[in-house]
Amino acid sequence: MLSKWLIALIIVTGSIHLATLSIDSELLHWIFKLVPMILIIVFAVVSPTTGSSKVYKRLIIAGLIFSIGGDAFLLLPEEKWFTFGLASFLIGHICYTIAMISRIKRSFLTVLAVLPIATYSFVLASQLHTQIFEKRADTDIWLPVLIYIIVIASMCWTAILSKNVFAGIGAILFVASDSILAWNKFGDPIPSSGFLIMSTYFSAQLLIAASIAGYSHITREISHPKNTSA
Repeated sequence: MLSKWLIALIIVTGSIHLATLSIDSELLHWIFKLVPMILIIVFAVVSPTTGSSKVYKRLIIAGLIFSIGGDAFLLLPEEKWFTFGLASFLIGHICYTIAMISRIKRSFLTVLAVLPIATYSFVLASQLHTQIFEKRADTDIWLPVLIYIIVIASMCWTAILSKNVFAGIGAILFVASDSILAWNKFGDPIPSSGFLIMSTYFSAQLLIAASIAGYSHITREISHPKNTSA
């Protein structure tokens, strides 16, 4: 029952953030960008686990905490904080990757998933390299960006290898969110980029958190909540 209400609150607060993106209010942005993530962390904390899943849960929670740290850094106006935000998210993705590795279930088809992921990452990195070196004076940012692309691609691949529906879809959405953010920052502006970035980002984090308990538990609790009446 608690999971059901947490998901509802995450959707409501996340939707408020999306609806207020165009409003020039620093307070609103801080509140409604961070509150959904706090709720997602709570959602992860209360998710049930058994046995070895406890290690997975701790790693996912650690990844969520580093992610909210990255969110806070990106809300700060100075350019220098972007690198700190990138580093915080990088550590978060490493936590996610280690968690996914602990649940890997390899098969021929899932191993082949590395090909489109590697191809996409190579193309994205090549395009961003061109944009950074043509349009920016501080080209030192390129190396952290490249490392980040490699790490998030690895996270996405291991999530797919885990064969957890929530983890796999969440990881793909995370790649989409960060790709839009990176291209909007270093390349040409993307229409409605804020909405696209944050809608895919919140969805990705919620799905990754939901992977702790697994698809069957979450859908069962939402569809058939426990009767708490006396």
